[in-house]
Amino acid sequence: MRNGKTDQAEWEFDAALESLLDTGLSPALPPRLLGTDRSSTVSLHGWLAPATRAPQPVTESLPQDPDQPTQDAAALLEPNDLQAVGKDLPVDTGAVPDPKLGEFQFPIVYNDQVKTFVGYFQTRKWAVVARAFERASRYLPMMRKVFQEKGLPEELINLAFIESAVNPWATSKAKAAGIWQFMAGTGRLYGMQVSWWVDERRDPEKATRGAAEYLKNLYRMFDSWELALAAYNAGEGAVQRAIDRQRTRNFWALRLPKETQLFVPAFMAMTIISKDPERYGFSPPPDDPFETDLVTLDQPADFRSLAQAARTSAERLRELNPELIRWSTPPGVARYTLRIPAGVKADFLEELAEIPASQRVGWITHRVRKGETAPVIAKRYGASLQAVRDMNGLGKRPSLKTGSSLLVPTSATLPTTGTAATDAGRAKQEASRTKTASRHTVKKGETVAQVAQAYSVSSDDLRRWNGLSRTASLRAGQTLKVTAPSAKMSTAGLQKQTPSASDKPSPVPTPARRYTVKHGDTLAAIARTHGVTMADLRRWNGLSRTASLKPGQELRIVAPQS
Repeated sequence: MRNGKTDQAEWEFDAALESLLDTGLSPALPPRLLGTDRSSTVSLHGWLAPATRAPQPVTESLPQDPDQPTQDAAALLEPNDLQAVGKDLPVDTGAVPDPKLGEFQFPIVYNDQVKTFVGYFQTRKWAVVARAFERASRYLPMMRKVFQEKGLPEELINLAFIESAVNPWATSKAKAAGIWQFMAGTGRLYGMQVSWWVDERRDPEKATRGAAEYLKNLYRMFDSWELALAAYNAGEGAVQRAIDRQRTRNFWALRLPKETQLFVPAFMAMTIISKDPERYGFSPPPDDPFETDLVTLDQPADFRSLAQAARTSAERLRELNPELIRWSTPPGVARYTLRIPAGVKADFLEELAEIPASQRVGWITHRVRKGETAPVIAKRYGASLQAVRDMNGLGKRPSLKTGSSLLVPTSATLPTTGTAATDAGRAKQEASRTKTASRHTVKKGETVAQVAQAYSVSSDDLRRWNGLSRTASLRAGQTLKVTAPSAKMSTAGLQKQTPSASDKPSPVPTPARRYTVKHGDTLAAIARTHGVTMADLRRWNGLSRTASLKPGQELRIVAPQS
């Protein structure tokens, strides 16, 4: 600011404040963050003002969706748990049933520490364990197969409960991520890509394979499963130094960090519970893995376009591909493999091809003009400066070359190339023609995903418009800004408007004929046979993109013009 660089000052301030907001420490920030001069020429963004006001009293506490991405791992072992368990033994440990130790491949030690954790998970952590069992039903078949292939004790998969409660979105304060809580460096060492676009530590199968290989290497190093698990938690260097200093390889006699000392007995306790859940008060659902197909994309596309082509929601597609941590598949990748719901692969690529290329991605290519800086360009497009930096591999104070190209994250409706002036001008005109802003008052029990679905927008957009973090929950009476296609908005918020006359399809040209749907027919196959497009078939018959065909159904087909 003192040097007159107001744009850069504003964006640097925003980036720092955004980092603070992402920590989740508190929705109210100290007033000194705003500085003493309230008449500063720096214009703070809309999300900043409510963040600096005192929080409004909350009349009710809405539970957070346990499947929402978290900043802190939803693990069974948290700092307060370590303190509670470490102080003394629960009074009622005598009520904990003894396990049948002969049934385990893993060498279980059933001592007072392990028994304490069994009782703790049965009582204080019952809800977390029960939810983890439910989530694990999607991944356990795959995990068992991987650990069997590696020749490892199958019980080692229970480490995923301790690390993250089997949550691919879990991220610890130390920035370990995914079900197996890999740090970025260790993840890369075991073949996982970690970039601004993709974090394969969150890919359940790739991370499981990496965890199995890592555990196998740790066992080779220490020749003891207790020491291998301790090293998984604290690092092999820390465990080896403790062994060298204390001259013992007995885990139970080693003095290690408190978290590591309790980590191993907690794993053994979870292994005992997983062997016979009903004996310990749990009823895990049966194995229910995701049914998916793999498709290979040769061009990047955002989740909204992919979801349309896959006849599903963007949220569902994210659930199947948790390694994709932004709003699209990565640019600059010649071929990318994507998971989609089973049964739609045949039509997926054709459906995607029908979406114009300019509408498949959430960024534009900006040609740098003389004197332009990254903060100025980011502000002009209403984009995050940090996102612009990360997308283009720029440092904090980059020098941009005139005439070079810069990727800028923006609305998928913008043109794909051009200069800042023409792109920004056309973007504003397009937005004013097709978009309208509305306010929605949150009702009791509503979630971000529900509101987004009602307005046919993505949860990510809804969070961005309202400055919400991924972990934010909604409260009754809260007002949300929603920007959506005007034809889909309504004064009631969650009720869509009835299409007006101008929204209806144009009159169907003639001549036309009828086609009766047969068993196994698809829209793509029918369109191909009759030499028309799927888009025309839908328009002529009033079908939505997600509509399915039924045998006996009649379709109207207009003969192609000669």
